[in-house]
Amino acid sequence: MPKKTKSSKPAACGSCGGTDLVRRITTYPVMLTGDLEGRQIDVGRVALHQCRACGHMMPTPAGQAKVDRLVERGIELFRDLGGPRPPAGA
Repeated sequence: MPKKTKSSKPAACGSCGGTDLVRRITTYPVMLTGDLEGRQIDVGRVALHQCRACGHMMPTPAGQAKVDRLVERGIELFRDLGGPRPPAGA
């Protein structure tokens, strides 16, 4: 009996509901919130599905795991270094 495997490709875009998705490996930007608001971490080479209609990017499960791992590490570095804060008006 054939084994059914779940596809990692979402059925539709989470933003517009479009079904024409293309797989990409690209940089995924993550805007930080809370006490690090105004900062952004760019996670490189993330596997994701991008909607052709609206451009919304949805990481694959493996891509999301990479984003989570690297954002957690990035936040630790920001807090440890205590680097310069972004301008108040930005």
